[in-house]
Amino acid sequence: MNIPAIWGLRLEPQNCETCKQNNISRFGLKMASPLKADTVCFKGTPKAANKAWEVSGTTARAIRRKIQANANKVEKFMNETFSDLVASEKEPNNLLSEIAFRVKSIQSIKEKTGSRQWVGADEILKEMTDLIGAKLVFRDASKSEVDAVLGRFIPFIKSGKLELLEIENKRPIAVKGKEEYEACKYDYATIKFLNKLIDVQNEMWKKGGNKQRVKKHLEDDFTKANYCATHFLFRIPGKSPVTFELQVLGHNVNEVKHIDDAVYKKLDGKNIAEDNPEFDKLFKPFINKKFFEEEPNAKEIVEQAKATYNRYRGELFLFQRTREPLAYSKKKKPESFLPLGYKLFPSDIEIKYGISSADYDYNNLNRILQRSKKKTDKAKPVNSKIEDKKTI
Repeated sequence: MNIPAIWGLRLEPQNCETCKQNNISRFGLKMASPLKADTVCFKGTPKAANKAWEVSGTTARAIRRKIQANANKVEKFMNETFSDLVASEKEPNNLLSEIAFRVKSIQSIKEKTGSRQWVGADEILKEMTDLIGAKLVFRDASKSEVDAVLGRFIPFIKSGKLELLEIENKRPIAVKGKEEYEACKYDYATIKFLNKLIDVQNEMWKKGGNKQRVKKHLEDDFTKANYCATHFLFRIPGKSPVTFELQVLGHNVNEVKHIDDAVYKKLDGKNIAEDNPEFDKLFKPFINKKFFEEEPNAKEIVEQAKATYNRYRGELFLFQRTREPLAYSKKKKPESFLPLGYKLFPSDIEIKYGISSADYDYNNLNRILQRSKKKTDKAKPVNSKIEDKKTI
């Protein structure tokens, strides 16, 4: 991977007091304030969740069933276009580690309608553009390689078989305010190539008399999580157009993101996909308002823990983005992540309430999620397992 070294990169952990006194990460970059919103989705910043506005499970289930045929169409298109690039035992140097797909879960549909206050199936189908998602995970995410792979979209756009609606180039907030040559180090595709894609689509619309233009955020879309990826919104035209979101990211970032998604949901009071009592119990100190009710500074304890934890989460994404490309292996190797080098809660509080900061290390969280997934998969009937293959 052709990623220049990060200036001032240091991996030795700091003590908690140092964390409180300054806002400088172990990477020598200014870190973000605590996460307050989902920073990785289209349609801007979501509103606060409101269960009163959530659609019923019956409605969400019906929507999911209705879009399944469209999801199959997206999967067929992506596989036909990119499957020859997936690394295998025969072709270990291929650029992609996987192509993944998902249909938004029933629970996620309900929660998002609650935050956006969308009512009725018609409005949801029109406005919820991420009901169908695809993901290109790069084994080697060098910019030149990513540009070359994404260039396969151009003939489809020129022939009118695909429309590009929007691009969001997600950059870590740690590089906000830096010169462009430094800020772009974490990008997957070059800005030049992304603008070329946009120009191709805009020219197609112009020729057809369509005044629509591609929406773009290429250099100003900073994520407080330091999450690095490029998001595309595409549409397959036709009598019943199919809209889908595409994420482009590297294997190393992808591996930490699925853990961080679960953490984000727990901190935001949302449910994660699988029933996971161990995970739920672990995060009670962060979300149960009565957990520290005996402490006069209960709110301060939680806020400080979240701020410190979010700093660690941000450093994780930067660390993962700068790791060496994944070498193909027939047998999946255990992942390892940057250890949690901070104490989240004061020592006396941890002893009193039986809390251990080490439990929140992403290496431990990964083990918990993997155990839960194995247990859930084993208990599911065969037909449910088949359906879950559509989920990422």
